[in-house]
Formats: sequence, C-alpha cells, structure tokens
Amino acid sequence: MLTDVLAIVDVDDEDGRFLQHARAFARFHGAHLSIAVLWAVKQLDHFFTVTPPYMPMIDVQEAGERKRQRLARWGEQDEYEVSLLRDSTGCLADQVTILARYADLVLFGPIAAYGHPALRQRVLTQVVLSSGRPVLIWPDGREPDPVRRLALGWNGTREATRALCESLVFARPGAAVDVVVVDAKPELKENGYPPGELIARHLSRHGFDTSIHHVKSNGLHVSAALVDFAGNHRADMLAIGAAAHSRVREMLLGGVTHDLLDGADPPASHLLRAAAVPILFGH
Repeated sequence: MLTDVLAIVDVDDEDGRFLQHARAFARFHGAHLSIAVLWAVKQLDHFFTVTPPYMPMIDVQEAGERKRQRLARWGEQDEYEVSLLRDSTGCLADQVTILARYADLVLFGPIAAYGHPALRQRVLTQVVLSSGRPVLIWPDGREPDPVRRLALGWNGTREATRALCESLVFARPGAAVDVVVVDAKPELKENGYPPGELIARHLSRHGFDTSIHHVKSNGLHVSAALVDFAGNHRADMLAIGAAAHSRVREMLLGGVTHDLLDGADPPASHLLRAAAVPILFGH
C-alpha cells in the first residue's frame, strides 16, 4: 500500500504532462503527493552569478519561487506539499536521497519532462542506488492502471528480490508475472534448478500466473533486451534490481542499471510500445 509518493521535477516548465500523471498516480493509489522542485546552481555565494540561459541569479530564484507557488496552488485541493531545493547538483542529489527515505516511492518522469537532463540523471542515479526506496520512472502518456502483467528482470540477486517485492505492491491478485532471465548460462543454477524456476514456483504459490522466459540479448545491452521484452509482451510494469558495480567493470562491460537510468533504447521497431512501460528500480 502506498501512503507517501515523492515526485521530482526541476525549475523548468517541461513537466506539465508528468505532473498531471503524478497527480493521477497519487489519486489512483490514495496516496499523499509531495513534489520537490530542483534548482541547481554552481556558486551559491555569488547571488548575481550569471548562469545558462544567461539570466541573473536573482531572476532564476524568482522563477523558481514562482514555480513553487504555482504548484502549491495547483495542489491545494489535494493538499500537496511543494518544496524548492536550491543547491549544487551533488548536494541536491544528497538532499533528495534523504527525502526519499520518508516516502514509499519516488516518482521520476521521462527525460523530456526535464529542462536539465544531466541534473535529473545525477539525482535519479543516486536516489536509485542510495535511498533504499523504490524508484518508478513514469513514461509520457501512460495513465495509472492496475498491473495485470508484470515483467521481472531476474538474476537471483538481492537487488532483484527487492525489486520483485516492491513491484508486487502494484500487482493485482492473480496477475501474470513474466520472469525474464537474459543470457542465462548453464552453470548458473539456483540450488540445482534452472535459472528463474525457484522464484517462479514461489510466485505461483502466491497465486500469480507465472512464466519463465530465457531471453538472448543477441548483441544488445541487457537493458535493451529487458525493455524490448516488456514492450513486446505488453507488460504494465518492468521491475529490475539496481546494482552498483565497480568503475572498471562499468568501463569494460557496461551496466544494466546505468543503461536503463540513461534511457537506453530498445530496437527502433519496438520503441513506442516499450517507451510506454513504467520501470521500477529496487535496490
């Protein structure tokens, strides 16, 4: 059950549709919505520092405060809380990570909903990996509906287990759960069972209509294979575990978590369908 949802936006005005979706999402789940408006500045000590798009700092501050007030008025009926966070990018990531621990779920919009994609990326990555709370990336144009089909990216890790537990909050009783194992190797067994079999059996005992899918990446990133599967099978949600790897491993192999956080695209033929799949990260 969701009680508190935290939605993240920035000071620009690209987020109108996402905010509408965030409101609909909170109402659908009967949850309280808090909105954090992020304003990243480079030099807090110089009030008149000129920053892109080349506005005096005082003008940027006024624009940020106007947006906070506008969103507060917009959310008066539902008693939303709106806060304006002004700091350096790194400090904002820390602040939002702390705020996230007092919410049941953190909601981010698609990249197009942000005027500062790099800020979104930094904050999103840190919240996913460090807050201890599930993070849901909500796609443009998707209305909140009961999850009748859940795609689970499964590799037997603690992070995948957390993602499963957190995603089941949204699943209807008896929902279909597709356990998706990408590039499973014969030597990778679950206590003697083929990959995915034990968790599928466990979910079946909970009344879910569970099936196992061994998927080949065929040269794609694992992230693309997962998003492509979710789009092809018309999943209502894709759940994956977010794991941080060493810098060397990221350089050599890439990372599924970072690919998805960066907005990794599936094959073009499935982009529109896959783009409409909410992605939940558990850590």
